[in-house]
Amino acid sequence: MSRLERLDAYLREFESVVEDAREDDAGLWWRLRESAFYATGGGQPHDSGTLTLLGSIEAGDGAAAAWAVEDVEADDEGVWHRVTPPAGTGGSPPTPSQHVGTRVHGHIDWERRFHHMQRHTAQHLVSQAFVRLDPEYGTRAVSLSSPDVTLDLAGEPGDEAVSAAFELVNRVAAGALPIEAFEVDEGELSAHPLRRPAKVTGRVRLVRMGDWELSACGGTHLRSSAEAMPILALARERIRRGLVRVTFRAGLEAVAHANATQASAAEAARALSSSLQDLPGRVNALLEEASSVRRALSHARAALARARAEALAPGPAGVVAVHLPAEEGDLATDLADALAERGVSAVVGAQQGDKAFLVLASGAGADVRPALKAGLELIAGRGGGKPERAQGAGPDPAALEAAIAAAENVLKGD
Repeated sequence: MSRLERLDAYLREFESVVEDAREDDAGLWWRLRESAFYATGGGQPHDSGTLTLLGSIEAGDGAAAAWAVEDVEADDEGVWHRVTPPAGTGGSPPTPSQHVGTRVHGHIDWERRFHHMQRHTAQHLVSQAFVRLDPEYGTRAVSLSSPDVTLDLAGEPGDEAVSAAFELVNRVAAGALPIEAFEVDEGELSAHPLRRPAKVTGRVRLVRMGDWELSACGGTHLRSSAEAMPILALARERIRRGLVRVTFRAGLEAVAHANATQASAAEAARALSSSLQDLPGRVNALLEEASSVRRALSHARAALARARAEALAPGPAGVVAVHLPAEEGDLATDLADALAERGVSAVVGAQQGDKAFLVLASGAGADVRPALKAGLELIAGRGGGKPERAQGAGPDPAALEAAIAAAENVLKGD
C-alpha cells in the first residue's frame, strides 16, 4: 500500500479505493489502496479530514457524501481510517463491506496537519540542539499531542542550558535548512550519522534537515526549517531523578501564544498605569507593598484578638466558647490562640465563606481533639491537629451553633 504523505507531506487531496472494511467497538474502519492520512505513531497524532464517496448520492441533497475521518491506524495490512457517515443520511447503518471497491476522494484537515508538521519538525531541531550542547542531553520521550510540545531529556539540563538550546535552535532554523525524507536498507544505516539508533528494521525512512539533524522517522515534516519558527520555550521541570521535561511551542502556535501573552501583559500594564518595560518592577513593588500590608493586618488582628480574649476571660481556667459573626471569621484562629495564652480552653466557631469553621485551643493541658470531633460531626466536617490545638471545617453553617455547644460540653466534661 502506498503511503502518500511519506512522499509529499503537503499533499492535501487524493483519490483512492476502499480495499477492505471492518467494524469494532470504536466504529467502522476502511482500508484504502493508497492514502495520504498520517496514522498515529512516533509521538505524532493522526490526521483527520474526510473521505468522499465518488458518484454516491448519500447526503440527500444531491451532493457526494463526505465521511469524517476521526482516527487513523496502521498495521501490516496498511492504513485504516475510522469513518463516520455524514449527518442526515438516514436509512440503515452501513455494513462493513458495503463500500469495498468504491472510489473515494480524500481531503486532509490541513490546519491540523500543518500544526503537526511544525511541532514535529521543531522537535527534531530542538532535540538536536540539546545534543549539540551536551551529548548527555538525549531525548527520552516526546509528546506532540497538543500545542505545548514536551521533550523528556536525560542529563538534567538547567535553565541556562534550556535558554542556550532555544537560542541556538532559532538561529539554526532561521537558516531555512532544506528538509528531505529518503529510505535506506537497514544494512546501510551505519553510513548515516543518526542522532539516535533506528527503532525499525528493513527499509528505514530517514529525515535529514540540512547538515544539522538526521534521524529515522516516519512522521510528516516541513520543507524548510524556517517554517517551524518561532520556536518558543515555555517551561522546564524536573520530573524525576535524571530526567527533565522541557515544554515549547512552534510556528503558528508559538505566535498565538506570544500574541496572547503580549495582550495579557499590555492589559496588566494599563491596569497598573505602567509601561510594558516597567511592568516587572511595578509588580514587584506591589508585591512588597501587599506583603507589608498583610504583616500589618496580621499584627492588628493579633492585637484585637488579645483584647477580645482579655474581655472574655479576665482570669485563667475554665472554657470559653465564642460564635463569631461571619464578618469576623478571619479572627477565629487568633482569638482561640489568645484565649489559650490566658490559660483557658477555647472553642471558637465562625462561618468562612460557605463553610462552618471550628478551632479549639487548650490553655490547661487538655486534649481538644475529642471535643473537635464532637463538633465536626454536627457540621459534617473534617479536620485534625495536635492535643493543644486542632481545627476543622464542614459544609453546614446552619449547625455551627450546635457544633460549638457540643465541643464546649466535651471540654467541660459534661
